[in-house]
Amino acid sequence: MNFGNVRIWLDEIAATLSALDPDNADTYADNAAAAREAVAGLRAEIAGILEPVGDAPLVMFHDAYGYLADEFGLNIAGTIALGDAAAPGAARLTEMRAQLADAGAVCIFPEVNHSSRYVDVVVEGTGVRVGEQLDPAGVMFDPGPELFATKMRTMATLIADCVTDES
Repeated sequence: MNFGNVRIWLDEIAATLSALDPDNADTYADNAAAAREAVAGLRAEIAGILEPVGDAPLVMFHDAYGYLADEFGLNIAGTIALGDAAAPGAARLTEMRAQLADAGAVCIFPEVNHSSRYVDVVVEGTGVRVGEQLDPAGVMFDPGPELFATKMRTMATLIADCVTDES
């Protein structure tokens, strides 16, 4: 998730609500400002969590992590699937297995809602660590105002834990 996009959406939502309900425009503007401040704090927190990851090559299940990589300087060395709508075939799994060694991948991450068998096939016989399942859509978390922050903190922590695991 791109934190810049979050800030843009906050401003757009506040402007739209203000146009629809001008009597409460100040409240919408104040809420958007508070949310922008909270997002800035969350971004700093996530940056701190991910700092130890450095440029360690990571392999994700699919290409949903570009914004996260760009925002925090993560090195996504590859993805098992080319998207989340189609399962990877044998040729793709074979290609990824070869790329693991070339990229010097440190960790690979299965993902909620996708079979971890693909990850198992790709890492079999390699030294690549398998991280905990990531949940970029937040489907395993309780809905509510803390969903985004909880999802982002959890993903950042799981990525950092895998990379810094010395076992």
